[in-house]
Amino acid sequence: MKGQFQPPTIACTGFAATCRKLQQMFAGVLFVFFCAEVFAQAGSRPPQYFDSPQMFYHSLSGSAPNLARGGESLPLTPAGLLELAPATRYLLWVELEQGRLNVLENLGEAGIVLRKRIPVSIGKHGIGKKQEGDNKTPIGIYRIESFLEDAGLDDYYGIGAYPLNYPNPLDQLESRTGHGIWLHGLPKQSQQRPFLASEGCIVIDNQSLQALAGEIGPGATIVLSSEELHWVGAKQLEDRRASLQQAINSWRSAWESRDTGNYLGYYAQEFSDLHRNKAQWSDYKTKVNDNKKFIHVDVSDVNMLVEPAKPDVVNVVFRQKYASDNFSWQGRKQQLWRQTDEGWKIIYEGDFF
Repeated sequence: MKGQFQPPTIACTGFAATCRKLQQMFAGVLFVFFCAEVFAQAGSRPPQYFDSPQMFYHSLSGSAPNLARGGESLPLTPAGLLELAPATRYLLWVELEQGRLNVLENLGEAGIVLRKRIPVSIGKHGIGKKQEGDNKTPIGIYRIESFLEDAGLDDYYGIGAYPLNYPNPLDQLESRTGHGIWLHGLPKQSQQRPFLASEGCIVIDNQSLQALAGEIGPGATIVLSSEELHWVGAKQLEDRRASLQQAINSWRSAWESRDTGNYLGYYAQEFSDLHRNKAQWSDYKTKVNDNKKFIHVDVSDVNMLVEPAKPDVVNVVFRQKYASDNFSWQGRKQQLWRQTDEGWKIIYEGDFF
C-alpha cells in the first residue's frame, strides 16, 4: 500500500542469511532499522532456562520426535559430540545462524542436557571467517584462553571478555587469518545489539556474561556452528566413536611398542604440526623412537567433537602421560583425525595449552 512499507519476502534460512539479504537490498537507515528492531539479538530478551533434564527433554518433543518419549532413547547428545570426558562439566555451543548460545551440562552416563539458551549477536558480515578484517564470525571448535576484566577494557566490550584461540590449528592449516575473536558483553548503557553487529565476536548481555563465570573459564570449549543444534540418542554415535577409539588405541600401542612404521601409518600424507610436514615428522619421530629402550603412553580424559564445517574431521583433546628411559612428560594434547576410505588418519597433532 502506498505510504506504508511492506517487508519483502525472502527465502533464506537463519537470521544471518536474512540479514545479509536485507543488507544487499537496502542501505543506510532502512537496514539499521530492520536489523536493530526486527533482528535485534544480544540483550533483546532474557535467557531461556531449563531447570531440569525433564524440562529439557519435554522441549525436544517437536524438534526431535521419538527421542525422548518414554525415555527409550535416552541419554541424548548433540549429533556432533562423540565423547565428552567426565571432567568436562560444561560445553558452550553457539548456533550462529539462529543467534543462540547454548550452555550444555555433562551428566555423565545420563547424557548431555541443555541448561540455558542466550541470544547472541555475531559478525556484521555473517559467518565463515577466512581473513583478517572480513568482519565475520568463524565456524569451528575453540578454546577459551583467558578472561579479560572490565577494568582493562573499553566499555564497548561490556563487563568483560573471553578471548578465543582463533585461528585454531585447523584455521591455520587452511590459511585463515585474523585475530581478536572474543565472547564479550554489551556496552553498559546499551540494552541490546543488532544481530549482525560485531567485527566477528560473539556478543551477549552483561548479566548473562557474568553468570557464565560459574560455568566456564579459561580452557573451556566453545563450538561455533552454522547448523541448528541437532539432538540424537547417544547410542546412534556408538559405531563412529568406537572406531575412532580403536584407532587412537592402536596408534598409542604402535607408539609404545616402537613399531615406528605402523605408528607413522596413522598420519595422513597432508599431516602438519604447523612446523613440520609428514616427511619431516617421520624423520623426527624415527630418530626419537630409535633412541628409546622403552616407551609408555597413557591417554585419558578424552573429548571428541566433530568439526562443524568438516564432518569427516574429529577434534580430539586428551590428557597424555608419556614415559621413557630418558624422558617423561604429561599434559594435554590435541589431534585432528580425518575419516577416510583407508581408515582414520591424523592431519594435525600438537600440545593443547
